[in-house]
Amino acid sequence: MLSEFENVERSFGAEKAADLRKAQHFLLRRQFVFAGDPRTGTVYNTIMDGRFRDVVDGFFDSCGYRVHRDPEAQWAGIVAMDEDVPLPRMKLDETIVMLVLAAYWQQEVNVGAVEDRAVVVATLNDLFDRYREMAQHGGGGAISAARFRDILREVAQRSLVEIGDFDDEQQDCEIRIRPMIKLISGGDALQRLERYVRSEEARFPQPAGDEA
Repeated sequence: MLSEFENVERSFGAEKAADLRKAQHFLLRRQFVFAGDPRTGTVYNTIMDGRFRDVVDGFFDSCGYRVHRDPEAQWAGIVAMDEDVPLPRMKLDETIVMLVLAAYWQQEVNVGAVEDRAVVVATLNDLFDRYREMAQHGGGGAISAARFRDILREVAQRSLVEIGDFDDEQQDCEIRIRPMIKLISGGDALQRLERYVRSEEARFPQPAGDEA
């Protein structure tokens, strides 16, 4: 790959070569870039620039990632091509929150409740209520509200959601779920949640006579 970077520097200058390295490091660290987020303009434009497409794709392919670009929704990102590639591994509670986000996003998309760039708007309390319904049905251990919010902050670091200002009076905030969530959770998030609930029911069976 060194020769490709040298070719970029010769053809487009040292500044563009530096932008290219910056963009690649950004995706390795954050996984996704969503146009319009603070300080991401150069990263997004570089990843989407057709002049550098082969270099970008070749670099990530050599690392075991596939590059995804969506010019209409204006985002780009990388996804591991197999499970051996070292993207950050998620804990069980992080996986569950990610699936809740993806299932919520998909259900809203299915009924047309979607904004520009395929963004779905929810609230923290809506999402946590959705999770609690699932957890209560399954009977397993619950994620606390504080932990749920912490996980959402971590998800925001990967550009998968945008978290609005917290309303102290309402104890709530807006969560804007971005379409890249479907790549993290897969296309069967709702089914995976249902399988999780069934597995929890098997682990924690309801005593006879208790309400479901």
